[in-house]
Amino acid sequence: MKKQIIATLVLFALVSCKKETQEIEVVKNEVKVVTTVDSNGVKKTDSVAIFNKTVNGKTSKAENKIQKYEYTYKAYDGTEADVTFTHYPDKSFILIKRNNYKLELPKTQENEKMAVFEKDNVKAVAEGNKITIYQDGQTFELERKR
Repeated sequence: MKKQIIATLVLFALVSCKKETQEIEVVKNEVKVVTTVDSNGVKKTDSVAIFNKTVNGKTSKAENKIQKYEYTYKAYDGTEADVTFTHYPDKSFILIKRNNYKLELPKTQENEKMAVFEKDNVKAVAEGNKITIYQDGQTFELERKR
C-alpha cells in the first residue's frame, strides 16, 4: 500500500511538473558622437545611438541618428544668443539661449525656404541667416554672426 501511494505521488509529481521557460533579455546601448567645426565656425554634432537587444539568443539592432547645429546669432541691440538646431529621426527642435533665458520650441512647419518652430504663444521663424521670434505681441530679430 505504501508503495502504491509513493508511486502515485511520484507519478503525480512528474506529470504536474512543467518545464518553465524563462526569457533572457540583454540590452546594450552605445552612443557614438562626432563633433566638427567648419570653416565658418559652425559647431556640428552628429550622434548615433545604437541599441542592441538580445532575447533568447536572437539579436536585433536599431540606430537613431541625432544631428545638432550650433550657431551664434546677434540681435539688433548687439546682444548675442546661442542657437542650437537639433534633428531627431522623427522631430526637430530649436533651442535659443540668451543670458539666463532659454527657449526650446518644436518644429511645426518646414519648406525649402524656412522652418517654423512653435510652442504655446511663442513662434520662431528661421529663414536663411535670420530668426524672427514672435512673443507676447513683440517681434525680435536675430541674425547669424559670421
